[in-house]
Amino acid sequence: MASISRDPNGRKRILFVAGDGSRKTIRLGKSSLKQAEAFKLKLEALIAGRITGSIDNETARWVAGLPDDIHGKLVAAGLVMARAATVSLTLGQFLNEYTQGRCDVKPNTQFVYGRTCKHLIEHFGPDKLLSEITTGDADAWRLYLVKYGLAENTIRRTCGIARQFFRAACRRKLIADNPFIELKVGVQGNKTREYYLSRQDAEKILEACPDKQ
Repeated sequence: MASISRDPNGRKRILFVAGDGSRKTIRLGKSSLKQAEAFKLKLEALIAGRITGSIDNETARWVAGLPDDIHGKLVAAGLVMARAATVSLTLGQFLNEYTQGRCDVKPNTQFVYGRTCKHLIEHFGPDKLLSEITTGDADAWRLYLVKYGLAENTIRRTCGIARQFFRAACRRKLIADNPFIELKVGVQGNKTREYYLSRQDAEKILEACPDKQ
């Protein structure tokens, strides 16, 4: 269904016949014969899928993982649809849009949102592209919170809010994965803040209250 043509300087082309009977060429540039063979097999699976109207999951993942230039050649050959334009929001833009849009939360929650935004902006800067923040960046941000002097439970709550922000970004298709997904967010008990209230202290508190209510 498809064949490999060798050009000078190690360049390869894949020749095939499209569903409408026209002859098409995909230029791979410099590549090994093994790479060209692997591409040819995937291309044949894609052509067969276009004819039957059903592309298997493995071929679909292969297409999704292709670099833009190669994907563009498949588009030009009429084998796949063009990719949707990627929206690149900065961190500052996204946080502002998200928090301003959450009119459904209470003032205390808005305060926590604001505190988390402050820490994100101070560490990454408002012009950092949302799509450029990695899991390694998220780990570094958590260390920043530690150096900032926040208590462990406050750090966990703050990481939880950041994870919520970026989960929303994933749902809006602004980013592919949530870089904060692996940060620990569960709040733990703090033994140092526990206090035993004696009967005598309890009675003093009750006596100081203005009424029974």
